[in-house]
Amino acid sequence: MGTVLFHPDDLLRFKGEKAVLLFSGGLDSTYAALQLVRAGIEVHALHANVGQKHDPSIQRTAGQIGVYLRTVDVRRELCDRFISKGIYANALYNRYPISSSYTRPLIAEEGVRYAREIGSRLVVHSATPIQNTASRFNMSVFALCSGIHIYCPAILHYISREEKAAYLKEAGIQCSEGIDGYSVDENLWARVFEGGPLESPDYEVPEHYFTWTAPNTHNREPSCKISIGFEEGRPCRLNGERVELPDLIARLNRSLGSYGIGRYNGFESTAFGMKNRELREAPAACLLHESHMQLEDMILSGDEQRVKRMLDAEWTGLVVAGGWFSKLKNALDSAIADFNRDISGEVNWQITEGRSVCVSVSSPAMQSPLHYSAFYNEFKPYSLNSLYQQMSRKHRSQ
Repeated sequence: MGTVLFHPDDLLRFKGEKAVLLFSGGLDSTYAALQLVRAGIEVHALHANVGQKHDPSIQRTAGQIGVYLRTVDVRRELCDRFISKGIYANALYNRYPISSSYTRPLIAEEGVRYAREIGSRLVVHSATPIQNTASRFNMSVFALCSGIHIYCPAILHYISREEKAAYLKEAGIQCSEGIDGYSVDENLWARVFEGGPLESPDYEVPEHYFTWTAPNTHNREPSCKISIGFEEGRPCRLNGERVELPDLIARLNRSLGSYGIGRYNGFESTAFGMKNRELREAPAACLLHESHMQLEDMILSGDEQRVKRMLDAEWTGLVVAGGWFSKLKNALDSAIADFNRDISGEVNWQITEGRSVCVSVSSPAMQSPLHYSAFYNEFKPYSLNSLYQQMSRKHRSQ
């Protein structure tokens, strides 16, 4: 049975062995990589392309430290197996679209696969105590392979970013991520930034922090119309054109971001009871979730909506806590997918600066009297009079 390890001394028993490091190329994971190398461990760094901005310095940093670097492109899998299910479940946490709750289990799955391939019994990540990333990585790894050990150097043996930067500088290692600013976690679904001055809740965020939702008033019309089509709960059309989900998300991020759509500012509850301030940009996620819920309002009955909202909340809470590979999550997937069987149709939006307005919704499964021509006949005067006369005759006969 695998264990969770926290202290550098725990690495002594792995000297001369191989370890898989979940590697972003940032300050924390670079520090962890050097720590492992100096402990006499052969490090295989796994870098996952989840749609983040490409950093060419990652290869250089890995070479400086002396670790093997493998990059895997998991963008399509992220959309097909993770984000699509989140759309089915209206996965909003504290009113914002979840993001790293999708990427962490996917990266952990790739890490376990890599560890099995090279014969490693140790997986390492550099999540800190103020993040929920640690539980998502740990629970995912153990769910997939209970015999693997996990090393989390940044949890109980916490070292500040300043100390890590000094340690790397002394070793002659350059890291592109600064120590005084905020950190960014980015994938094709959302861009999340936290830490640094953002830890102060009264800090007023400068406009230059935002890149996806920076309004571009020079190269766009004052307003635009966007149509999003769904089939069985999955978005598949943009302005009438059939589009694969990764491309649909990318195109919506570009077009909506120029109007400043999809900014979120909130606080995440962490495993240690602290509140972690997070800001995120998610233009496509914003409109896709809203569109899906518009169709649900039209198609599902009141009782169906009530039950599905409860299931959605349970699904989202479980995934945020790290339970992606749990049996309960699989059961909720099945129930939520059943509710999505009839969620097909078109949602039309009017987009202006910082605002999206739904102007029309259509679906072959809509619960509207316009789709049931006989519905109003039940309420026509002659029908009511006929019913009254029948009841009167019955009463007299008795």
